Amino acid sequence: MSESAPAMADRGGAPPANRGHVPSSPRSLSTHPARRPRLERDELVELQTREAGITARLECALNAASARVALMSRAGCDLRRFRFDGEPPTYTHTGFAVRRDGAWYVHQMLNTGSGPEGHLYRQSLVDFFRDDPYDYRCGVLVPSPGLQDAIAAVLDSPLAGSLYTPRYNRLAYPFCTRYQNSNQWVAEIVAAAQGGGRSRTQVQAHLQRRGLVPSVLRAPGYVAQTAFALLKANTRFDDHPLSNRLRGRIAFVTEVSLRDYLQRVDGLILEQTVRLGPDPHREPPASSVPVVAQWSPGRSPS
Repeated sequence: MSESAPAMADRGGAPPANRGHVPSSPRSLSTHPARRPRLERDELVELQTREAGITARLECALNAASARVALMSRAGCDLRRFRFDGEPPTYTHTGFAVRRDGAWYVHQMLNTGSGPEGHLYRQSLVDFFRDDPYDYRCGVLVPSPGLQDAIAAVLDSPLAGSLYTPRYNRLAYPFCTRYQNSNQWVAEIVAAAQGGGRSRTQVQAHLQRRGLVPSVLRAPGYVAQTAFALLKANTRFDDHPLSNRLRGRIAFVTEVSLRDYLQRVDGLILEQTVRLGPDPHREPPASSVPVVAQWSPGRSPS
């Protein structure tokens, strides 16, 4: 976030911060400090132009849908390199866009600095794209008006912080409360908005009963998982069922999980892709942004 929470309150009436909200640095919040790009002035200007461009398109799409709350997803890296059961995810990270007093804000959980903890952030809309995206593309899901209102109420209440666990795991198992990741926090906020409970245990049980289906990554075996966890502060496997680990099947919440869940239990009023420039998967743009966030097997980017 380029501004602190109090500064944002002056601009558009940001709600009081819940437990876990912290001020953010200008950009690349979830990237390890040693891997943050050193930008020349012209590179920074180009990035800011692209960020402003996709933000404007996103805001137009949200306003056209008369939305108050939407789920929006970005791509931190190219997931086509990895093997998934079923539909492979396009996006790596999801947060909420919330409109208050005519201005849009982002509520999201981020793995700050690739460390062992995550924090809750409340930011301006453009800040959503200031975290080294692989592609300037955004998936937008607008739930029913009733669920939009309920999500906004949860985000404005202490419950949003109560459903937050600082121990971060990029591959957190969806039905265990030991760790948490950004997409899992979004799913649990949705469940609370549906009346699924007021604790992480309760909302996870609600999601399981109503058929939340996690994405399944085909990962290395048990020994390799253990070795990888020793090297990465933000990746753990000990919350996953042992039978899944032995089979190399690591289940975690992705945008695919969230989209499928909302389509079945709520009914989306809008599902849209907002993007900037040519599709890099078909024809690479002449001026592409370098990939900064990297993902190895067993690592799910925020």
